[in-house]
Amino acid sequence: MISKAFVFIDGIEDKPIVCGVVTLDTQKRYGEFRYGKSYLLRSDAFPLDPLNLPLNSSIFTTTNQKGVFGVLLDAGADSWGEKIILSLHNTKPKNSIEFLLAGSGMGVGSLVFSLSSSTSKTKLNKNTLGDIPMLLKAKDAILNDEEVPQEAKKAFEYGSSMGGARPKTTVSDAGITYLAKFNRPEDLFNHAKVEHATMSMLSELACRVAPSKVVETDNGDVLLVERFDLIDTRPTHHFISANSLINLHSVNNASLTERYSYGFLAEFILKYSSEPDDAAELFHRMVFNTLIGNTDDHTRNHAFLYSFKNKDWRLSPAYDVLPINANNQHGMGIGLDGRNGTIENLLSQSERFGLKRFKAEKIIKEVLELVSQWSYYFKRHGVGDGDLERLKGVIPMHLYN
Repeated sequence: MISKAFVFIDGIEDKPIVCGVVTLDTQKRYGEFRYGKSYLLRSDAFPLDPLNLPLNSSIFTTTNQKGVFGVLLDAGADSWGEKIILSLHNTKPKNSIEFLLAGSGMGVGSLVFSLSSSTSKTKLNKNTLGDIPMLLKAKDAILNDEEVPQEAKKAFEYGSSMGGARPKTTVSDAGITYLAKFNRPEDLFNHAKVEHATMSMLSELACRVAPSKVVETDNGDVLLVERFDLIDTRPTHHFISANSLINLHSVNNASLTERYSYGFLAEFILKYSSEPDDAAELFHRMVFNTLIGNTDDHTRNHAFLYSFKNKDWRLSPAYDVLPINANNQHGMGIGLDGRNGTIENLLSQSERFGLKRFKAEKIIKEVLELVSQWSYYFKRHGVGDGDLERLKGVIPMHLYN
């Protein structure tokens, strides 16, 4: 069983550079990470995680995340990706390190992994827009546990760590790399079209949103979301999820008002981001998620990017935004009343975002005016009448009264 791997950063130079080493004791679920001496001496060195892995020569330890720091797992397979890896490899990964090695180069951001301290694979994506019909057929076969050609399995391994359990992969077209997201037969509505419409609506606000479009085929619709961590297939940014920054072993009511919350992310922005207005943008996103019913706004659906060119941290463009349900219980804390999606709770910690209450109230009013027109807006973006009717039970319309 492999319990050690070297961590590389792809995108700073022509070939990946080694930045550190990760080790794992699977019995104790205890792990260590340390930066390499050569990396610490570089003028362009940056911390992979400014809160939990600051840039120094210490040996960092963790028992969270089964003993592997979250920022490393961000570059590995999610639940969909693990299913693909297990179906693709004859030798099945048995721990987190082996999964990172099996999926190295296929994930979000710039990190890749190797057994060697001197070489690692660069990031690579061979899928193109023309492969979508093949990918759709393979997606159905994978979901139905049917035999899938090896070529199709390999195609799905690209982009296997972009968050969540939904079928996805990466495709490239005309120098742009996209995350391709597929519908599932049991979906309540056409997720591809609804997510595209929702993200397009969010972009009407003072929010940066990953550009998206829908490809319609005879075998179903596919949502294409531009990758914001790449130019063509070359990494331009390091990626860390909010989940990794927050780094909690468990969540309780107290943490929902403190660390496991939008407010904590806003405070991180105000301290580390080169653009403090990102905190106000995060407030816009939180309000929008609440009013549109995006209760799947958990900590893996928020992220931060370190730009190799600008050498700075920024809140990433928004992604994975669509109505989920109207129960008002969100993925992380909104305010003093924890996960509860109410107007008063949205306002209760506005100062953590650097906003005075009157400014926060103005933002909520602006978002309310936009979201109250959701059905007209969704229809303009191709959402069908049946889905519009079903969405009335998903979007928390009582908040508009």
